[in-house]
Amino acid sequence: MSPSRGSLLALALLVTGCAGGKLAARRDPLPPPAPGIRTGSLTGAGPETGLPRVRAPRVATEVSIPRALEAAASLLGASAIVIGGADHGDGCDALVRAALAEGGVALPDGDASALHAAAKARGGVRRGNARPGDLLFLSDRPGGPVEHVGLVERVADDGTVVFLHRTARGVARLRLTASSPWKARTEAGKALNDVLVVGAGRVTTGRLLVGYATPR
Repeated sequence: MSPSRGSLLALALLVTGCAGGKLAARRDPLPPPAPGIRTGSLTGAGPETGLPRVRAPRVATEVSIPRALEAAASLLGASAIVIGGADHGDGCDALVRAALAEGGVALPDGDASALHAAAKARGGVRRGNARPGDLLFLSDRPGGPVEHVGLVERVADDGTVVFLHRTARGVARLRLTASSPWKARTEAGKALNDVLVVGAGRVTTGRLLVGYATPR
């Protein structure tokens, strides 16, 4: 399930060109905080017109996190969240809600901030120990409030968290290492954090991390 270097660099970049040499960090834009606004940044990636829009995804009867992750990964590059012929919208919360529903996990209504508040009320938000299927909360600026939510796909042996997130250019696979949030790479040149375009600046994913939560 680990993405190849070629597939990582094949995604469209907001900033023209890719960093050469050993620097492998991608530059993907975060989506606007408000859900439900189609950006049209990916031509042909959205659903066909006339598909039904649903407010609550159908929830599978048996819990399967691998099935949820497979559903989310199937949407890589898409700007709209379409699963099973139903269009769930194009916000980052729509991605995690629809994917987890495919895996038998129902999330409460609301945007990323509401999902974070619900998880925090249960005492379930943490800064480390990410696991596949966890919600991953991001801010728009270091130390800012929750504006975005992604889905942890896997955790590499070196601690790098690979997660799926609906960026402004569509669903993307990104990397994050919270233990070194200020670095985009190690001294050996290995990428630890992808770089996100936020407003007029570029910020590593680790600096935008708010925390993880296991959905229940």
